[in-house]
Formats: sequence, structure tokens, C-alpha cells
Amino acid sequence: MADTDMSKWDFEENGDVKTNRLVEWGVASELGQMVMRVGYVRSQREQEIYNGTDRAPHQIQVSISAAAARDLSMQLAKYADWLDLKLSPEGVPNGV
Repeated sequence: MADTDMSKWDFEENGDVKTNRLVEWGVASELGQMVMRVGYVRSQREQEIYNGTDRAPHQIQVSISAAAARDLSMQLAKYADWLDLKLSPEGVPNGV
């Protein structure tokens, strides 16, 4: 899947990409397939609750093929490398 196909993304009214905060994740294998779990919070209040309980209030669990997992890991690594180049060691954007 192309990572730049913006037609598949949800946007706020101001044009920003809609996001939730990732707080936990995991992978497992079951019956010859991989399962990926993502836990997230939608607000600062949910973040505070998560901090006290260590359990994400929202999560999704999806099966994913080995090939899709490899593709996803390459996209994540590519964007992480790009982000590392944009941020200084103190976490302050460089020229952004």
C-alpha cells in the first residue's frame, strides 16, 4: 500500500490529519498468522487514566500477513529515520 495515498486518511476541519495517541502495542502469532494489537487514547483525560491503570481504553487487534508486517516495518523505519533527521537531540524541530 502506498503510504502517501491521502484519500485513505481522515482529516480535521482545519486540514490536519486526525490522530489518537499510541500508548501500547504488541504482536503475536496465532494459527499461522500474525496478530498486531494497538492500544490508544483519544484525550488528555484518557491519557491520565491510562497512566494510572496501564491499560489502554481503546484498542484494535488485526491479523496481518508476514509480507504486510515487513512492508509496515519498512514504512515505520523510513519515517522514523526521516523524523530523526528533522529533530535535534533535544527534540526541538530543526528548521520546521
